[in-house]
Amino acid sequence: MSDSLVATRPRPRRGRLVVGATLQVLLTLGLLGAVVALWGLSPFTTAAGALPWWAVLTGLGLGAAGVVLQALRWRIVARHHRISLPVGPAVARCWQAAFLNSVLPGGVAGDALRAADDSSDAQAPDGRRALASGFAAVAAERLVGTTVVLLAAAVALLGPVPLVGVACLAGAVVTAAVAWRWLRVLPLRDLALVLLLSVAGWAAFVAMFVLAVVVVAPDVEVSLAPGLATVSVAAMSVPLTVGGWGTREAAAGWIFMVRGLDMGTGVTVSIGYGILALLSTLPGAAILAVRTAPRLREVGRARTRRGAG
Repeated sequence: MSDSLVATRPRPRRGRLVVGATLQVLLTLGLLGAVVALWGLSPFTTAAGALPWWAVLTGLGLGAAGVVLQALRWRIVARHHRISLPVGPAVARCWQAAFLNSVLPGGVAGDALRAADDSSDAQAPDGRRALASGFAAVAAERLVGTTVVLLAAAVALLGPVPLVGVACLAGAVVTAAVAWRWLRVLPLRDLALVLLLSVAGWAAFVAMFVLAVVVVAPDVEVSLAPGLATVSVAAMSVPLTVGGWGTREAAAGWIFMVRGLDMGTGVTVSIGYGILALLSTLPGAAILAVRTAPRLREVGRARTRRGAG
């Protein structure tokens, strides 16, 4: 009787996760469906056709820079939670996480995997996986990044749309307060370095959006692009859809309209950015395949041994 109860305990949580993921997929499809209903497939075809090879390579470089900066930030936080992470594996796991976050609902599945990864990349002093510390380090570094993104959006919006700017500022205060729970163990020098890396990582993705503006909507003044990018990138930090699709397009269309530009142009630019961002995560797919293959082979061998027994 008790064994049965224990076995069934995780089911409600799994059910909630499935329902949540399903709702996120439906919201993504609904928002993108609204784009198609309003503008047809033109924003997608225009954005894809406007991206030259050099823009794709530049986007890949900016995405790689963002991944490396995140990995360095993660290593600093993890070190103060008694987890040692070599640079190479940290970059690989962040790139893998970026890919998974881009293709799975919620935008945090990849980070959950790198926090719980049972490989030997991260080592605790006692020789075993420090699961709680792993999740603390990942949560802290992600929340610092989110705080920077929301603060930047608040600065961009407090003038033209004060109410939304205040909402972004409030969100930044909340994420910073939650992150502080795990960041307070860092000395001031390392805390400043984490913030600096977060700002640099944010700048890399803003630059990618500016790139999308330049190649997809060359008639838009480049001086407006950073502000447009700041708001659009911030919308992706809200974990409501798959890979930020839908919410990003809605935010981009809105901020373009606020700035006196065409809403459809903002949506098209956002889709161009989404393509660049997704392509920049594809090395993470290769890393995932390489890291997963040995484990799958081991599972296969274990099943074979059980079958033979």
